[in-house]
Amino acid sequence: MEKARQLSVTLENVSGQLERLCRVLAQAGVNIRGLSVSDATDLSTIRLLVSDPPAAQKALKQAGLAVLAQDVLVLDLEDRPGALEAIAARLGAAQVNIQYIYGSGDRGRGKAVLVLKVDDVDLAAQTLA
Repeated sequence: MEKARQLSVTLENVSGQLERLCRVLAQAGVNIRGLSVSDATDLSTIRLLVSDPPAAQKALKQAGLAVLAQDVLVLDLEDRPGALEAIAARLGAAQVNIQYIYGSGDRGRGKAVLVLKVDDVDLAAQTLA
């Protein structure tokens, strides 16, 4: 488990916006390590884990994009039934609210990676340590 700095960018929900975001990061030499897109009718929220959050934030702001930086937890866990339930139970018992999660399994290799946005990152990290 590690704490990470996540960047959130809101874009118009129209063709070409994700490509624009990716181009800005590529030109800044920043690698995308995690990505979540939540869409609404007119806007999409892009949540990113990147190789260099300060450089990414600077490049995105210079491109005229509003960026919000937040701390999240990145967990490696077993890719098996009940693994997330165990995490949720421990956090719930500690009164830590999970605001959202995104992630992926590794397609049969036995591990999953989850990004958790919680209301108290330090307490969550202490609870899961």
